[in-house]
Amino acid sequence: MVVGRLGFDGLLVVIVIVIVVLLGQQTVQTANILAVFSYALGSSYVLVTPYIQQLVSRGHRVTMISAPVTYMPDIEGVQHIRVAKLKELTEDLEIYEYEAAVPTKWYEASFIADYFYNCSKLILEDAGVRSLLHNASAQFSMVVLGVPHTDALYGFGKHYNASLVGLAAYGGAWNIDFLAGNSAPSVYEPMSASGFTAGLSFFEKWINLIFISEERLVERFIYLPRQLKLYKRHFAADSSSLLEMRRKFSLILLNQHFSLGRVRSNVPNLVEVGGMHLAQLAEPLGAELQSFLDGATDGAIYFSMASDMLEKWFPPDFHETMLTAFGQLKQRVVWTTKRQESEITSNNVYIRRRQPQREVLHHPNVKLFITQGGLLSLIEASYYAVPVLMLPVYFDQHINAERMERLGIGRCLNFHELTPKVVLEGIQEMLHNASYALNARELALRFRDQPMKPMETAVWWTEYVLRHKGADHMRINEQDMSLMQYYSVDLFSVLFGRIGLTALIVGFLAYTVATIALQSAHYLFKLSIPVVS
Repeated sequence: MVVGRLGFDGLLVVIVIVIVVLLGQQTVQTANILAVFSYALGSSYVLVTPYIQQLVSRGHRVTMISAPVTYMPDIEGVQHIRVAKLKELTEDLEIYEYEAAVPTKWYEASFIADYFYNCSKLILEDAGVRSLLHNASAQFSMVVLGVPHTDALYGFGKHYNASLVGLAAYGGAWNIDFLAGNSAPSVYEPMSASGFTAGLSFFEKWINLIFISEERLVERFIYLPRQLKLYKRHFAADSSSLLEMRRKFSLILLNQHFSLGRVRSNVPNLVEVGGMHLAQLAEPLGAELQSFLDGATDGAIYFSMASDMLEKWFPPDFHETMLTAFGQLKQRVVWTTKRQESEITSNNVYIRRRQPQREVLHHPNVKLFITQGGLLSLIEASYYAVPVLMLPVYFDQHINAERMERLGIGRCLNFHELTPKVVLEGIQEMLHNASYALNARELALRFRDQPMKPMETAVWWTEYVLRHKGADHMRINEQDMSLMQYYSVDLFSVLFGRIGLTALIVGFLAYTVATIALQSAHYLFKLSIPVVS
């Protein structure tokens, strides 16, 4: 009957279309993927969770090594290996007092090196991980892990002869460029912002070049040695194999986007996916919070310093300073803090330990976001067009804040010099200067205007590496972009080397001739003086 109505040729076309559609749903052969994330803080898993969910939804089989479920929730279809001691590491971090928030560069490097060493060590010594490594039937074609500073974990790639994909939660830096094969990074991208400048003048550029040269020494003598020791203990006795693995990344996904004021020249295997965590469904507002924000006829302010751990580093009077300033506002304030609600007496403040941040920022009455300047928070503020008043504390927060100031959507206050008056003046300036809101809306338009959503970009390039078995063709040849060539040191050495040598010789000869001439003149002068008897 069907054949009679469509005809044989028509039925054949329908069958072909159905087959094409069914095949089109599977664009890449499903793969075994090992995901290794050593984060001991929950915020970074906000980036990881939707990415892994997408890979599973595409049919890939994922085994994931991570922190306990407190930080990283279970994902259906994923085989989880939980490293319980990573939670203890977070608790250990909280022993550092307020003074640790203002470290020297070397203190900060040692602090971070200790942290990442312990992350790598706890993972590699975990019984579940050891069992996986000794399971001869376990095979993976890709290893996805966090970068940088956890170099010992790159050994998973060598162990399984798998492609390495990195996820840079804090965006790009010179050491991530190095992992991607670009050994000649820009002087504008340090690992840490402590002591770094905007790099606008010639003098500042040279300061930054010296700064990053120091960072290379820090990595060589503080970060790498301990990671190398772990690597040799668990994967190989030959240290050169780790150095080789550090140059084998097929792809690194950068949690940044050029529209957010971080324009840089990326090699093909560095792909910007800033905002990919927005693919996760946002937590809805509760009825009480919804009513509080709806009733903010003069506008609302959202205040969150993101991490409970940071509260250990606040000045002793920090909460009282902020509360005094908020008490003088007409606007309502939604405040995320571990302080008890009973401690807050102001009627215009809604305080909870956890708030649905994205939906708060999305509410039309929210006019300002007061934040420490963490990257995920600033990405969300940019997406929802909310100006930011920043109180940076440590690491990347300072340079993130400087970038938002340069874009005209934020102001930065000195965390260590806050008074109620300073806070109130900063808030009033941002609420009453229309340029901040206007710039925030323009930034949101630019950030949202992308050919693919960030998560779609991340998954597409991940599967591209799978389709092309590591995609070695994406890596730049070092001889095409050496440090000498990047900074034109080779050209300068040829030009100024020859010119300089010539000038040196001419100068030396001129000096010699002048010296001989002066000595001769002096000698003749002495001869011309009559001798008095």
